[in-house]
Order: sequence, then structure tokens, then C-alpha cells
Amino acid sequence: MVQRIDNFAPDLFLDGPSEFLVKSCAQELLLVEEFVEIFGEFIDPYMREDYSERNLPALRIYNKAYVKEYESWFIEGNITMDTIFPASIRRQETQQLQDTLSTALLQQFRRPTFFARMGELVPGLNELGKRFDVDKTLGLAIGDAIVPLTQIQVNFRLDLRVWDKYLEDSLRTKEEPFEKTLGALRRIRTTVQGLRDDEAVEVTVPIDQKIT
Repeated sequence: MVQRIDNFAPDLFLDGPSEFLVKSCAQELLLVEEFVEIFGEFIDPYMREDYSERNLPALRIYNKAYVKEYESWFIEGNITMDTIFPASIRRQETQQLQDTLSTALLQQFRRPTFFARMGELVPGLNELGKRFDVDKTLGLAIGDAIVPLTQIQVNFRLDLRVWDKYLEDSLRTKEEPFEKTLGALRRIRTTVQGLRDDEAVEVTVPIDQKIT
């Protein structure tokens, strides 16, 4: 667990538009009481792979790829949302839960207020959720069990002209998009824990790395 990073500007660390989008989606879904009642704190803005059964159900949101054509001002891609259910649910409940939650997420992305809020948070967001693909046939290995996973692909499009303006407003440019973010980083202090199968701590290793 990271304990301290000196001289680090976390608000500027997100140098990619898709990172803003993923983080903002998770942030907004955590404000919806119904989703929090189902997923608790486990609405994660990255492709988390260390869930245990007691963390489920969980929702992870991430982006794996996007495309920018040579002469286009836009980047286009998908964000992926995985809803992961515990293996203990009864088989007849699985499909109903998958249908109910995927439909709820569809309606969330159709809300004009949700798109407006995402537009405020993500510089240049031009399109979100016009295509919404659901796959209810997947599973995820957690421990010795294969648990049900529903994967949702949500398309997005982002205008780089607006993104460039955002970089300038945060004292960055296309020529120096991340130097301000990482330039002052001099030391990373962290603690790495080695865990047994029962998740008890076997060994703790402190790391204090100075960057020269």
C-alpha cells in the first residue's frame, strides 16, 4: 500500500482522456445509492484482479484501447464495465441479476443529467453510450471458483481540440503534456506485503526509492 509519494501532483497525473473517463464514471456511480447498496465500496476504476469472494458483487470499470485516425480530431473507443457476482448465488438467480443490473447501468448512461455531468468532468467528451453491448456468458476465476461475470462495452468519443485546451489551462501543452506532473517526483515510499492463501500477511517489505 502506498504510504507517501513526495512532491506528487495527483490531479495532473491523469494524462490520458480515457483515464479521466474511467475515473469519472466510477466516481459518479458511487454517488448513486442503489449501486452503492449492491456493490458497496467495490466500484473500481481499473481492471482489478485481486477480489476475494467476500468482496462480491463488484463492478470494475476500465479502458483497454482506443483509436485516433491520422487526420481526425477525435479519439474513439470503449470503456468496459464488468459486474462480478458471487459463486454462492443460486443458478436461477444468475440471469435475473445480470439482466437487472445491466439494464440499470444502461438507463444510467441514458440519463441526460449523467452525460452532462460526465461532460463537465471529462474535457472534450463528445459521445458516451450510444452503443451499449452486454455479454452475460462470461466467468472469472476467483480462488478455486468460477464466478459469473457480465461484461458491458460502452462506446465513447472525445474531441482532442477541447482536450488540448484543457492541457493549456493546466499549464501543459501538446509538447510538454506530462513534465509538470512528473517533473517534481523525487522519492517513492511504499510497503509491499506478501500474503498467504488465507490472505494473512507473511512478510512486509518497506521500499524507499529516491529518483535521481
